[in-house]
Amino acid sequence: MSILDRDLFELWRLLLGVLCGTYAAVVTARSLWGWVVYLSVPGRHTTVMRNYVLVSLLRLRPGRFAGELLQISGLCVILLLLLRFHA
Repeated sequence: MSILDRDLFELWRLLLGVLCGTYAAVVTARSLWGWVVYLSVPGRHTTVMRNYVLVSLLRLRPGRFAGELLQISGLCVILLLLLRFHA
């Protein structure tokens, strides 16, 4: 099936998905890079914040979120099955 044989609304959804996904990835990358730059500046306040972020990340336990991650995975599988059998 060629891309020109598709419905106009399907092309619009595809274009919108690609553009919104790219935009979200760029905004997230820029935000993370901004935090990296901010936390790399020498100084007392940024050192305290850097230590706080490090301790918070070390205290994070994946087991606490296992139920939520399992639920999200299950919902994604159901969504993919619905999309697969819809057409």
